[in-house]
Amino acid sequence: MKKIIFATGIIAFMAISCVNKAKNHPYAGKFITETGTIFELREDSTTCIQFADSLQYEGKWSSHRSGDTLEYANIEFAGYPTYYYLKDGKLYRSKREMISGKLGEKINYMN
Repeated sequence: MKKIIFATGIIAFMAISCVNKAKNHPYAGKFITETGTIFELREDSTTCIQFADSLQYEGKWSSHRSGDTLEYANIEFAGYPTYYYLKDGKLYRSKREMISGKLGEKINYMN
């Protein structure tokens, strides 16, 4: 009986931990780039990208952490899961550009 209670407690703790991470994630929301592309990163890790010519694409996004200081999000496009990189208010096309901080396109979150 003690084993069952202990296992149930562990599972409940893990479930609560996962729920809290999703709700407190800093990347979810709707933002627009300098070129007019609108991204909507939803809490359920899906995304909608609307380009200036009204073309829309549905995909997925995921958050990542590398080391203690590098936290970023990958946004899928056209089947490529790492097509866009989002970090510190800028959108990048490669991990190398993101790490160097060069060639990033500024974004503005919409409320």
